[in-house]
Amino acid sequence: MDWLKIVAKEHKDYVKVVQSFGEYFYAEDIVQEAYLRITKYCKPESIIQNNQINKGFMYFVLRNIYLDYEKHKNKHPKISIEELGELQCEESDYIQKQAYEQIICLINDESQGWHWYDKMLFELYKKTGKSIRDISSETKISTKSIFQTLKNCKNKLKENVGEDYTDYKNGDYELILKQWQKKKNKQKDLEIVSSKF
Repeated sequence: MDWLKIVAKEHKDYVKVVQSFGEYFYAEDIVQEAYLRITKYCKPESIIQNNQINKGFMYFVLRNIYLDYEKHKNKHPKISIEELGELQCEESDYIQKQAYEQIICLINDESQGWHWYDKMLFELYKKTGKSIRDISSETKISTKSIFQTLKNCKNKLKENVGEDYTDYKNGDYELILKQWQKKKNKQKDLEIVSSKF
């Protein structure tokens, strides 16, 4: 192992070589890894020739370890604080999406109890995106009747789902989801009770 002491005399130069590759933080670690590799895989005569260190050989050892490190780093990237902030944004987007889906469910649940005529016109208007005139010309129902029916439907929705929709517009998604969770728990409790009888 005396030959390793000879190699280690140029330690600072090896660190500078690794830094020249663009790695500053782990430069010292890469040099230490090089020492481990040459003791494990190399013969002393391939590194030390005529009592001189073969710097070209050491350069390639350091370069190979650095490239291995880069490959590993690309396979397992570290998450920066900025990226963590973006992940939190994705979580809030997920909560917003859940709240939106809950609003849609509330609207669908509300419309299930309507008269078939009201429900049919509302669904037609909602799903097709057609104007009242277009619906009137296709269905031969008067525009006045369609307008009045849709107005009544919207009023029912405002009355029964309006508060939740306002919460959604204000970004209070947690309120909507809490209410949905309470409703879900209540249904679960009812199912448990009904299964006992």
